[in-house]
Amino acid sequence: MQPTESDLTALARWDTPALSNALRRTESGADGQGYTDGSIHRVVGATMVGTAVTATMRAREPGDDAVPVAELHRAILAVEGPVVVVVQDLDEVPGAGAFLGEVNGTLLSALGIAGFVTNGRVRDEPDLRGTGYAVHASGLCVARAHMRLTGVGGPVRVAGLDVAPGDLLHGDGHGVLRIPPGAAGALPGLAEEVRAEEQEIVAWARSADFTHEGLLALRRVRH
Repeated sequence: MQPTESDLTALARWDTPALSNALRRTESGADGQGYTDGSIHRVVGATMVGTAVTATMRAREPGDDAVPVAELHRAILAVEGPVVVVVQDLDEVPGAGAFLGEVNGTLLSALGIAGFVTNGRVRDEPDLRGTGYAVHASGLCVARAHMRLTGVGGPVRVAGLDVAPGDLLHGDGHGVLRIPPGAAGALPGLAEEVRAEEQEIVAWARSADFTHEGLLALRRVRH
């Protein structure tokens, strides 16, 4: 079941930890979740939600395996709704050169994407701030080097997160979370339930009713 526009709007109001907590109450549970491992961070932008369009790249050494960037643009245009572009840098040590900078960043902005995620690096940070979408990467770099796309549309792995074309992704300053198929509509309501339970504990801990004995009597703090 594809998420509706209202589903995406509702998800965008939540942070990734809250949605991860909500996923614990679905079939995915604690062990079935996919999310980035902290080796990348948000460089610019705000919360993003969108459908994954994937690609791979190399930059450290020259090669004749380049795929036209128009293939990536075509894949983005084929998706209804917001898109998150996910690019895996296949070099043994990623980050020698950047795909995303002023020019490619502006072209992706013209296509209206919601976000860009890579295990590599990006450049032209001031220009990226004006694109209007979120960028998650391992950091910044100076050069383009021998950058070229080597594939569009296959499965990729970025910062420990396996992503396939069509996956629903949510990202903020904590990282990027994959939303399982069919879960998008239920997560905001589940997140509300978890948040209400959390706030009961927080309010009690800040109140005059708080006691050490009461704390030790708690079975456990769930989240």
